[in-house]
Amino acid sequence: MRLGPFGILKNGKKSENYSPPIHLKAKFNLFAEGSRGHLGKKLIAKFKLNTCSSPQSYSIGIKELWKIPENVSRPGEVWHGFGWPLNNKVYGGSFLYHMNNSQISLGLIVGLNYKNPWFSPFEEFQKLKNHPKINKLLANGRRVGYGARTITGGGLFSLPKLYFPGGALIGCDAGFLNPAKIKGTHAAIKVE
Repeated sequence: MRLGPFGILKNGKKSENYSPPIHLKAKFNLFAEGSRGHLGKKLIAKFKLNTCSSPQSYSIGIKELWKIPENVSRPGEVWHGFGWPLNNKVYGGSFLYHMNNSQISLGLIVGLNYKNPWFSPFEEFQKLKNHPKINKLLANGRRVGYGARTITGGGLFSLPKLYFPGGALIGCDAGFLNPAKIKGTHAAIKVE
Protein backbone atom coordinates (compact mmCIF):
# COMPACT_ATOMS: atom_id res chain seq x y z
CA MET A 1 0.00 0.00 0.00
CA ARG A 2 1.31 3.46 -0.86
CA LEU A 3 0.37 6.62 1.07
CA GLY A 4 1.10 10.23 0.28
CA PRO A 5 2.98 12.23 -0.62
CA PHE A 6 2.25 14.71 2.16
CA GLY A 7 2.85 18.46 2.27
CA ILE A 8 1.86 19.37 -1.28
CA LEU A 9 0.56 22.93 -1.70
CA LYS A 10 -2.59 23.79 -3.68
CA ASN A 11 -0.41 24.88 -6.59
CA GLY A 12 1.22 21.41 -6.67
CA LYS A 13 4.60 22.49 -5.28
CA LYS A 14 6.27 20.92 -2.25
CA SER A 15 5.89 22.79 1.04
CA GLU A 16 8.54 22.98 3.77
CA ASN A 17 6.65 20.12 5.47
CA TYR A 18 6.87 17.87 2.42
CA SER A 19 7.17 14.16 3.07
CA PRO A 20 7.60 11.63 0.26
CA PRO A 21 5.14 8.78 -0.21
CA ILE A 22 5.14 6.10 2.47
CA HIS A 23 5.04 2.46 1.44
CA LEU A 24 3.35 0.11 3.90
CA LYS A 25 4.86 -3.31 3.37
CA ALA A 26 3.08 -5.86 5.48
CA LYS A 27 0.99 -8.94 4.89
CA PHE A 28 -1.76 -7.42 7.02
CA ASN A 29 -2.32 -3.78 8.04
CA LEU A 30 -4.54 -2.60 10.91
CA PHE A 31 -6.17 0.80 10.41
CA ALA A 32 -7.05 2.73 13.57
CA GLU A 33 -7.20 6.39 12.55
CA GLY A 34 -10.22 7.35 14.60
CA SER A 35 -13.66 8.40 13.48
CA ARG A 36 -13.92 9.28 9.77
CA GLY A 37 -10.26 8.40 9.18
CA HIS A 38 -8.94 9.44 5.78
CA LEU A 39 -7.75 5.97 4.81
CA GLY A 40 -10.65 4.23 6.54
CA LYS A 41 -13.18 6.13 4.41
CA LYS A 42 -11.31 5.16 1.24
CA LEU A 43 -11.01 1.51 2.28
CA ILE A 44 -14.71 1.27 3.17
CA ALA A 45 -15.61 2.67 -0.27
CA LYS A 46 -13.05 0.65 -2.25
CA PHE A 47 -13.92 -2.71 -0.69
CA LYS A 48 -17.64 -1.88 -0.22
CA LEU A 49 -17.37 -2.76 3.47
CA ASN A 50 -20.60 -0.98 4.45
CA THR A 51 -23.02 -2.55 1.96
CA CYS A 52 -24.65 -4.74 4.65
CA SER A 53 -24.66 -2.20 7.49
CA SER A 54 -26.88 0.70 8.48
CA PRO A 55 -25.51 4.20 7.86
CA GLN A 56 -23.03 5.37 10.47
CA SER A 57 -23.94 8.45 12.51
CA TYR A 58 -21.47 10.97 13.88
CA SER A 59 -21.19 13.37 16.77
CA ILE A 60 -18.68 15.97 17.80
CA GLY A 61 -17.11 15.76 21.22
CA ILE A 62 -15.75 18.96 22.77
CA LYS A 63 -13.59 18.53 25.87
CA GLU A 64 -11.66 20.74 28.27
CA LEU A 65 -9.21 19.74 30.98
CA TRP A 66 -9.30 21.97 34.08
CA LYS A 67 -7.11 22.33 37.16
CA ILE A 68 -9.44 23.06 40.08
CA PRO A 69 -8.90 23.87 43.78
CA GLU A 70 -8.16 20.82 45.95
CA ASN A 71 -11.11 21.53 48.24
CA VAL A 72 -13.62 20.83 45.41
CA SER A 73 -11.72 17.96 43.78
CA ARG A 74 -13.23 14.47 44.21
CA PRO A 75 -11.06 11.99 42.24
CA GLY A 76 -13.09 9.13 40.83
CA GLU A 77 -16.43 10.95 40.80
CA VAL A 78 -18.24 10.79 37.45
CA TRP A 79 -21.14 12.92 36.19
CA HIS A 80 -23.06 12.10 33.01
CA GLY A 81 -25.82 14.30 31.62
CA PHE A 82 -28.25 13.80 28.74
CA GLY A 83 -29.98 16.52 26.78
CA TRP A 84 -29.45 19.86 28.51
CA PRO A 85 -28.17 22.38 27.42
CA LEU A 86 -29.24 21.04 24.01
CA ASN A 87 -32.77 21.64 22.74
CA ASN A 88 -35.20 18.85 21.89
CA LYS A 89 -34.15 18.85 18.22
CA VAL A 90 -30.52 17.93 18.97
CA TYR A 91 -29.31 14.79 20.71
CA GLY A 92 -26.27 14.56 22.93
CA GLY A 93 -25.01 14.70 26.46
CA SER A 94 -22.26 15.81 28.77
CA PHE A 95 -19.65 14.30 31.04
CA LEU A 96 -17.48 15.47 33.90
CA TYR A 97 -14.76 13.24 35.34
CA HIS A 98 -12.92 14.15 38.53
CA MET A 99 -9.34 12.94 38.13
CA ASN A 100 -6.18 12.88 40.22
CA ASN A 101 -4.05 16.00 40.74
CA SER A 102 -7.12 18.24 41.19
CA GLN A 103 -8.09 17.96 37.54
CA ILE A 104 -11.44 17.49 35.84
CA SER A 105 -12.29 16.54 32.29
CA LEU A 106 -15.46 18.29 31.11
CA GLY A 107 -17.12 17.64 27.77
CA LEU A 108 -20.19 17.85 25.60
CA ILE A 109 -21.10 15.43 22.82
CA VAL A 110 -23.49 16.68 20.12
CA GLY A 111 -25.02 14.66 17.29
CA LEU A 112 -24.03 16.10 13.91
CA ASN A 113 -27.46 15.62 12.35
CA TYR A 114 -28.90 18.92 13.58
CA LYS A 115 -30.82 20.93 10.97
CA ASN A 116 -30.32 24.51 12.20
CA PRO A 117 -27.30 26.00 10.36
CA TRP A 118 -26.84 28.58 13.13
CA PHE A 119 -26.64 25.99 15.90
CA SER A 120 -23.18 26.01 17.51
CA PRO A 121 -21.92 23.04 19.57
CA PHE A 122 -19.22 25.34 20.97
CA GLU A 123 -21.82 27.83 22.24
CA GLU A 124 -23.79 24.98 23.81
CA PHE A 125 -20.60 23.90 25.58
CA GLN A 126 -20.25 27.42 27.01
CA LYS A 127 -23.84 27.15 28.33
CA LEU A 128 -22.95 23.83 29.96
CA LYS A 129 -20.12 25.50 31.87
CA ASN A 130 -22.65 27.96 33.33
CA HIS A 131 -24.64 25.23 35.07
CA PRO A 132 -24.48 26.15 38.79
CA LYS A 133 -22.79 22.89 39.88
CA ILE A 134 -20.22 23.03 37.08
CA ASN A 135 -19.63 26.77 37.36
CA LYS A 136 -18.88 26.33 41.06
CA LEU A 137 -16.12 23.83 40.20
CA LEU A 138 -14.60 26.02 37.51
CA ALA A 139 -14.86 29.33 39.42
CA ASN A 140 -11.33 29.31 40.87
CA GLY A 141 -9.83 26.89 38.38
CA ARG A 142 -8.00 27.29 35.10
CA ARG A 143 -8.29 25.51 31.79
CA VAL A 144 -5.11 23.59 31.00
CA GLY A 145 -6.13 21.83 27.79
CA TYR A 146 -8.91 21.48 25.23
CA GLY A 147 -9.82 19.63 22.08
CA ALA A 148 -12.58 18.33 19.84
CA ARG A 149 -13.06 15.35 17.57
CA THR A 150 -15.71 13.43 15.70
CA ILE A 151 -17.17 10.34 17.32
CA THR A 152 -18.90 7.39 15.68
CA GLY A 153 -22.29 6.69 17.16
CA GLY A 154 -24.26 4.35 14.93
CA GLY A 155 -23.77 1.32 17.13
CA LEU A 156 -23.67 -2.38 16.35
CA PHE A 157 -25.76 -2.33 13.17
CA SER A 158 -23.62 0.43 11.65
CA LEU A 159 -20.38 -1.54 11.85
CA PRO A 160 -18.93 -2.18 8.40
CA LYS A 161 -17.35 -5.47 7.46
CA LEU A 162 -14.07 -5.17 9.38
CA TYR A 163 -11.59 -7.00 7.17
CA PHE A 164 -10.54 -6.83 3.54
CA PRO A 165 -7.64 -8.23 1.51
CA GLY A 166 -4.48 -7.18 3.36
CA GLY A 167 -6.01 -5.46 6.35
CA ALA A 168 -8.70 -4.67 8.88
CA LEU A 169 -10.40 -1.66 10.45
CA ILE A 170 -10.25 -1.34 14.25
CA GLY A 171 -11.23 1.19 16.91
CA CYS A 172 -13.23 4.25 15.88
CA ASP A 173 -12.17 3.74 12.26
CA ALA A 174 -14.47 0.70 12.40
CA GLY A 175 -17.06 2.40 14.63
CA PHE A 176 -16.52 0.41 17.84
CA LEU A 177 -17.79 3.12 20.20
CA ASN A 178 -20.81 2.06 22.24
CA PRO A 179 -22.72 5.37 22.53
CA ALA A 180 -25.43 4.02 24.84
CA LYS A 181 -22.87 3.04 27.46
CA ILE A 182 -20.36 5.83 26.69
CA LYS A 183 -17.68 3.19 26.15
CA GLY A 184 -14.99 3.72 23.54
CA THR A 185 -11.63 3.07 25.11
CA HIS A 186 -13.02 -0.20 26.47
CA ALA A 187 -13.50 -1.43 22.89
CA ALA A 188 -10.02 -0.41 21.76
CA ILE A 189 -7.29 -2.90 20.95
CA LYS A 190 -4.18 -2.88 23.13
CA VAL A 191 -0.86 -3.56 21.42
CA GLU A 192 2.23 -4.35 23.45
